[in-house]
Amino acid sequence: MSLDRVSRFVAITVAFIGAGALSYFVTAESTPQTATQATPPTAPNASTDASDSAITAALRSSVVNFSCKLEPRSAMRPWKLDPVQEVGGSGVVIAPGRILTNAHVVHQSTEILLESEQTSLAIPATLIAIDVGRDLALVETTDAEFIANHPPVALFAGLPRDGARVTVMGFPMGGEALSTTSGVISRSEWADIGEGGENGMRVQVDAAVNFGNSGGPAFVDGKLAGLVFSGLDNAVADNISYLISTEEIGRFLGEVDAGTIDGNCVIAVQTQTLENPALRAKLGVNSSVAGVVVISAQNELLKPWDIITSINGYLVDNKGQISIEESRKVAMECAAGRFDPAKDGPSIKVEVLREGKSVEVMIPAQGEREGIVRTRVNGAYPYLVFGPMVFGPVHTDLLGAMADEGSIAIYYYGNSPVLPAMSDESPAKGKEFVAVLCPLLSHPIARGYDGVPGQTVKSVNGKTFANFAEFVAILRGLDEEWVVFEFNERGIERIVFRASEIEAATERVMDANGIRQQASKDVRAIWAGSVKSDSTAHDADNSAHTATKPAK
Repeated sequence: MSLDRVSRFVAITVAFIGAGALSYFVTAESTPQTATQATPPTAPNASTDASDSAITAALRSSVVNFSCKLEPRSAMRPWKLDPVQEVGGSGVVIAPGRILTNAHVVHQSTEILLESEQTSLAIPATLIAIDVGRDLALVETTDAEFIANHPPVALFAGLPRDGARVTVMGFPMGGEALSTTSGVISRSEWADIGEGGENGMRVQVDAAVNFGNSGGPAFVDGKLAGLVFSGLDNAVADNISYLISTEEIGRFLGEVDAGTIDGNCVIAVQTQTLENPALRAKLGVNSSVAGVVVISAQNELLKPWDIITSINGYLVDNKGQISIEESRKVAMECAAGRFDPAKDGPSIKVEVLREGKSVEVMIPAQGEREGIVRTRVNGAYPYLVFGPMVFGPVHTDLLGAMADEGSIAIYYYGNSPVLPAMSDESPAKGKEFVAVLCPLLSHPIARGYDGVPGQTVKSVNGKTFANFAEFVAILRGLDEEWVVFEFNERGIERIVFRASEIEAATERVMDANGIRQQASKDVRAIWAGSVKSDSTAHDADNSAHTATKPAK
């Protein structure tokens, strides 16, 4: 269960296929694999065709075209909005007035309009829930005529069988009318489905999809079997497209109802397969024992050399896979991902073989979103302008922007603590890294300094901090002549300012760069001194951040 998230932030496995995304990315996952052999579909006859046509006609009224205006906020310059983009996509009605689509279709939208075969005018909608990790979003309209003319569809229970006939609907490029294509279910697997490389149950189909199909439904036996979200370029492979399964949709909708979107559960552990004969001999196991060997774990309940044999009731094989419905083999992370704390309790049962003895370990359930490096939804990027510097917490969108500009190498060559945090999924407990978001803004007091975007602050005047709120509180409370910033990355120079020059420098760089607010809305109260960070700073030689309270 190697949960290496480093590569997730540097490369995305497959490209989104909304109208706003115009390229595919191909990684190792697109190399040829031995596909599960699909059962040939039964040859259609006249009665089957008539029945299918009737079902398809009924479902058409539930498919919706999305037209969105996005104002993306820059992760490295969060006071700045990028030019307005117009994005198209598709969606499907799943409850009266509620439409499901992809998160990447509506993320950072300022306007969402809905159209369909039944509408004469575009209908405005409101985003009510978004989960960029699963690439799902839910919008709502209260328009009575729309609700009356767009009935909700039923969700397919479980995973559709391999070889099942699938019908994909949506509003792709190339025309304005509703498009319908068909194919078969090729396979289902536990793989990347959303931003940040989060994993979930993904269904592969061979139905043709194009830009604009994103968020559109795929139907099996007249029920929603998944939502289109990505595909491979035809230059790489013909008609390989992916759906977000109804399994993921169901978990998302359950979390929406509960009011907290946590993502799928994970077990933070590094493992290796148990295939090598010498390794098996060292561990003293015979051919009846199957599982994977723990290399390291981010909790004390699992030990190095433990053999994980079962997770959440699923037997683990020597390659780190489990068997699910219809004897499908999927990555064992699926066993934890299918665990639902709301239904199954607070802990995941893991069975291990430890020094020849069977041991049952109860691992506290945690979501994939609880690590230090997180995703910030809808461009909610905290920041503070302090003289010629702009600070903010490290998050996945910032890492993506740094990768685009080439500055992310600072974490690799600078031996940065951010690097291990990318793959650390243990709960952050209020801890954040604070980074310099962009190159130093032009001002005389910055002369001679080279600020590298992404470099993380170690201390301010010798004081350390647990998170961005504490960092802001330290700057707010400075009463010394000098302000000295030290950084975590190797080779990064100190930055020193006269405290008396900061206020004037801040005003000047804000005016020169069109920055209306010195801080993001959530930071202004702390900066104004009206809200405390609920924690105290630490001397630089005291690194026990766990002893402090996280900022509220």
